[in-house]
Amino acid sequence: MRFDPRIVKSYDIRGVYPDQFDASFVRGLGRALVEVFGCRRVTIGRDARLSSPEVYAALAGGLRDAGAVPVGLGLCPTEFVYYAVGSAGDVDMGVMVTASHNPPQYNGFK
Repeated sequence: MRFDPRIVKSYDIRGVYPDQFDASFVRGLGRALVEVFGCRRVTIGRDARLSSPEVYAALAGGLRDAGAVPVGLGLCPTEFVYYAVGSAGDVDMGVMVTASHNPPQYNGFK
């Protein structure tokens, strides 16, 4: 597992993928969300970065490993994840796979 602790901020996780974090870290993050927060259904969206489909799949895999159901939104804006969590009523959390304004080699999570 590759993980540079400097990528974890108070409000998000962003770093160069796969140099500062890799798919193994992402899968572990998915498991941790379930174990720490008790999530059972988690909405996931992603941006258009080339690495986002791989990161999205690893996160969904980690959620499933821990017994949660990933509710995939696919390619969408961050606001859609917020809307989906607020309006669905049957999800516990939402995660957006994105590095926002950072250069293309970055990725991360909100």
